[in-house]
Amino acid sequence: MIWNPCDQNASSCSPIVSHIAGEVDALCKKEFCADFENVEEVAKAIECFLKENRETLFVDSKYLMLLASQAMSSLGQGMSARRLLIFGSGLVAPAEWQVTGGNAMWVLDLKRMIVGRDVSLELLLFNSLNVILDAISDVWDETKGRGSLGLKHVCCVASALLAKPEDNKDSRMLAAEINARCKNKLKQIAMERNWADFPSIINLDS
Repeated sequence: MIWNPCDQNASSCSPIVSHIAGEVDALCKKEFCADFENVEEVAKAIECFLKENRETLFVDSKYLMLLASQAMSSLGQGMSARRLLIFGSGLVAPAEWQVTGGNAMWVLDLKRMIVGRDVSLELLLFNSLNVILDAISDVWDETKGRGSLGLKHVCCVASALLAKPEDNKDSRMLAAEINARCKNKLKQIAMERNWADFPSIINLDS
């Protein structure tokens, strides 16, 4: 998306502007938007873009978050852009149940990260996991790291990357490596953020 300053015809009270501004405010806390005060201008510009392309009647919320993410990225708000994309797309979401101890679980749906069958995507997957966990790490700040990260569709993602059945030895090994990488990354984040603990990894395929 190209930044479009023609926001004079966009109403700040429109449902689209209100929705985008509300989501940005909810997902990109002050920790990430401390130096950025033009959220409403971003929302107005997106509405203007949609009107120009006659897309304002039925707009999917995830599509709006994608556009907002692109706009924020173009304005140098990389962390906020990543959070919008991660949470707004449903890639990461809170679980519908509570885990042991009353600490909430956040679920990472790995299937949403796969775009094709290519062994070279394995490296991209691990790099993306690091970026995602860095971007969402603040959700465990309040509990000082206590809680859980649920991994969804680990086995089918490993199978897709290697183009082998899920019960194949190599697929099982890659699935185990994905779990291990997430665990090690969360341990690293725990040290960086001075947590007392780090989130446990729960394989939701089991």
